[in-house]
Amino acid sequence: MLCLLPGLDGTGRLYRNLRRRLEADFELRTLAYDSRGFDGYAALANLLAPQLPRGEDFVLIAESFAGPLPIELAARGPPGLRALVLAASFASSPLPASRLLAGLLERLPAMLPPGLLLERVLAGRGADRGLRDELRDILRHIPLPVLRARALAALRSDAGARLAHLEVPVLYLQGARDRLIGRHAGREVLHRARDAELCHIDAPHFLFQVSAAAAAAAITEFLERRGIG
Repeated sequence: MLCLLPGLDGTGRLYRNLRRRLEADFELRTLAYDSRGFDGYAALANLLAPQLPRGEDFVLIAESFAGPLPIELAARGPPGLRALVLAASFASSPLPASRLLAGLLERLPAMLPPGLLLERVLAGRGADRGLRDELRDILRHIPLPVLRARALAALRSDAGARLAHLEVPVLYLQGARDRLIGRHAGREVLHRARDAELCHIDAPHFLFQVSAAAAAAAITEFLERRGIG
């Protein structure tokens, strides 16, 4: 089973394209987050841990904001966990001067960047209308304080030490045109993890949304090569 952990939105709705390309070969489960509050990665892991599969093998797949979450879950040694997949994500400090940026963000009123800027950064130029509309609709229904709390947690994340102790293999998918998460994040995962691979995909930060076919193919090939089905 593949368990999908959503990005900052927490809904899983943006996984539609990826699900279509994986559901013929894998059983899928999306672990959505409560949009009413957020108390940090560890607290969220406490809520999600009981939803993990029992009595069967599974893989945790996370994008962007969610990167530290599967690491937190994996560190607890859940039976059946076979691998992690991190897409356009990070183990710790995703941006240069992340902690400084977190301090500045904490002092500002909760607000979203201008819509066009946000879409360009996340989806690049030429994102299809359906994706843009879906993103806007999702963000309208999530309280801004919750989004800010998640962003602050991401900026202050530090899951690198936990990652270094994991026994399961890790696949890192890096968008070649990612304008949000730099290549240093992928290099850290490769450096920290005991068994990690990196795969470049021609995509912006919204790797699963814009290049779902390539991402699904990379995940499938990785799992097949590792004997994980």
